[in-house]
Amino acid sequence: MRQEKNLWSGWLAKACQRCENGYLLTEYIVLLGLLGLFFTLAMPKMTWDSHRYAVDAMTREIAVDLQRMRQHSLTNGTADMDGWTLSLRKDKYVIMQRYTVHKTRIYPKGITIPTGKNGRKDFTFDGKGRPQSDMELTVASSGAQPYEKKIIVAAQTGRIRIE
Repeated sequence: MRQEKNLWSGWLAKACQRCENGYLLTEYIVLLGLLGLFFTLAMPKMTWDSHRYAVDAMTREIAVDLQRMRQHSLTNGTADMDGWTLSLRKDKYVIMQRYTVHKTRIYPKGITIPTGKNGRKDFTFDGKGRPQSDMELTVASSGAQPYEKKIIVAAQTGRIRIE
């Protein structure tokens, strides 16, 4: 008869043979304890990154919406008649075309965007894609570790950048 060859070699074969005295169970408990310790130490870093991610995502979304508004005013060439406006408010921002609301986005928890004394800041573009007013806004997280990003629109060219 042919003898079957042991495919389990080295320490793995020995580890499988040790399970008779309870050593394998003890090794699993130690392994789970070490994994639990690792995840406990990594958790604050993961929550801090989630605040940074929320600020980065909101900043990119606002920058993309500003770019779309700029593109609408460039293609139409008549921004005064078209009237696209991004209006920042205390807890949300709204994109309107004249009096029609196209998008409303509520800020995620912990995200703030300063709007000034009256609680509202509006952004518009002219027919050549240039901003009509001072176009700088800051998206920030209000947490234990503050983090912020800025969106700046160049006055002459209308170029939108994130810092």
